[in-house]
Parts: sequence; C-alpha cells; structure tokens
Amino acid sequence: MNPLEGLLRLCDQIDSLQARKLDGKPDVAGTDTMRTLVASLRDEIYSQLPSLREHAAAANLSDAELLTLALLFHRRLSGDDRMVDGGSLIGLLGLAGYDRSQTLDLLKADGRLRTEGWLLSQAQVRAFDPVDTWFAATSAAFSLFWMHAPQTSSAKKQEDGGTLFAYRDEEEYLWDLYGWRNMCMTRAEALFPADMPGGAPSPRFRTLRQDARTALTRVRRRLAMTPEAPQFQLEQFRHQHKLGMDHQLIVVHLLFSELVEGEPFISAIECLRVVSETRHDLFHRRGMVGPRGRLRRLGIVSGNDSGDLAKALATDLTLADWASDELVSKLGGPPRLDDRELDDFLRGDE
Repeated sequence: MNPLEGLLRLCDQIDSLQARKLDGKPDVAGTDTMRTLVASLRDEIYSQLPSLREHAAAANLSDAELLTLALLFHRRLSGDDRMVDGGSLIGLLGLAGYDRSQTLDLLKADGRLRTEGWLLSQAQVRAFDPVDTWFAATSAAFSLFWMHAPQTSSAKKQEDGGTLFAYRDEEEYLWDLYGWRNMCMTRAEALFPADMPGGAPSPRFRTLRQDARTALTRVRRRLAMTPEAPQFQLEQFRHQHKLGMDHQLIVVHLLFSELVEGEPFISAIECLRVVSETRHDLFHRRGMVGPRGRLRRLGIVSGNDSGDLAKALATDLTLADWASDELVSKLGGPPRLDDRELDDFLRGDE
C-alpha cells in the first residue's frame, strides 16, 4: 500500500469508529488497534510521503497536528468541503489516542496550525474557542499530502502520465465506482481461490490489490476536483447514513449485481470477501454484513434470515428498493455523447 492510501484508510477507520460511537456501540478493540497504528505514523507514513518530506515548513509539525490536517484532507477527498467544528475534530483525534487537553491546545488561536497558515478558522459569536470554532485546511495544508505539477483548471497529471478530469456528472462517477467494484471482485477471487492454497497470497493478488487501491484513490481525486460532488446523490446518501468506503462498496456491489447483472440477491459471504483486502479481514469485518451491521440495521440492506437456527452470515443480501431508488434518483438526464458519437451525430448517416 502506498503511504498516501495508507493514511486515507486510517482516516476511514477513525470515521468508522466515530460512527459506531455515535450509534452507542463503542469498539474498544478497534480503538486500541487504532492507537497502535497512530503510534507508527511518523515512521511508516509521514516519513514516506514525498510531498511531506519536501515541505521544510512542515518539519516542526507534531504527529497530532499532521493527523488533524490529514483528517481534513481526507474529508475533502471524500467530496465534503464544509468546515468542521473544533469539537468534532477533538473527538476524532481522541479516537486516535490524543488527549483532549492536547488537541484543545493545538487548535487554539495562538497555536501553530492557525498562526502559520495551515488552518482557516471561522469563530462564532459568544462561542467557546476552539470547540465551537469552524475549521478548514488551507491549500498549503493539502499540499503536505498531495503535490502535483502545474495544471490547467480542468485536469491534473497522474504519476503514470495520464490525465484526470473532474466528473462531468454523477453518472460518470457511478461508472467509476463500477470499475472499482469489479477490481475488488477480481481481487477477492485471487485472495480466496477455489483451491485455497496455503502460504502467502500470490504476487498476482498483490498486484490486483494495488490496482483496486489505485482505482479508489483516482475516484477520490476526481471527486475532489468536482465542485458539484457534494450534491451527488451517491455522496449525500453516504454522508447521511455515515457510511465508510467499505459500506459503500457493499452497496454499489449489490446495486450493480441487481441492475447490471440481474442478480438481486448476493450471499453475505461474497459481500464480505469483496471488501476484504487480507484473509484476516474475512474474520475481522464479518460484522459488517451481519444482522447487527450498520447497513442491515438501517434497512439499507436486507437479509432473508429464517428461523432461530439461521447462521448470521448464511443468508443472501439484497439492496432495499428505497435505497436503490434513492441512489439512482438523479441519473435521469439525457444520454451523454462522447466526441466520436457527437461527430457521427452531426455528420448524419452516410
């Protein structure tokens, strides 16, 4: 996993822990694991990010300050450009193991993040600073994690020389998710082959896993370039129900299975395998598709459980009709034409 994607996945996990806490189901084991991961950030993530190494001004930033900016960077890549209140940031950093007094100190008005231009702040009248202050990261803060060559207003260059553009519409975003989902399915087939050989996963699997991670990073980058992204129904649905990227993967897997492949019911085990990046994930993430998992508790996904003796994962899952309708509710526009189709249309039949 490249350092940037590792950092983004850590932020995903922090968001997931917060969602569980808000649901009244704190994950003690998950919090302990998270704090172990955060303790290794300096050596395994920050020291490996080329953009961060090239910023002399960032040399004095502490691990807690860098994680604060990373959480805001992660939020922007997810298509949410709204400011975040200090109380929410303090809560997220608390899940990562930082004391509230420490995080209050780093967000205060005379703290380094605000005085050195890493954070924008918007104070509220007669409010307690910094808890009730709204924050956003500056472009300088974003460049700590992502540096790029000079660009036009409509495109960015990838490391492999390709060009990325903002999404033209939500339909294009949906089909990008389809491509990412298909890569995850191929990854699952390599991770759990029919003969289940022993030993480490094959080199082919590691390549497929990296391809899937790269595809997700690409989707996030294109969302960040798209001003209309927060209004996409798919993104509003994800934020409204506090879904992480793994939840979203299960949702789009079921959506495409039904609408594209004509299979409205998919086994819970298959869904679990699609979101698993390691064999350990098969055991660690099993609750995601179980009856008490977020998707099924909210009624977004239904299982055809029957009887008291039914196994939690021995069921087929389907996306609720209301969820399917809501996810595609803004895709009713006219069909798009690419340049070649437009030329043929203007030229007429020959």
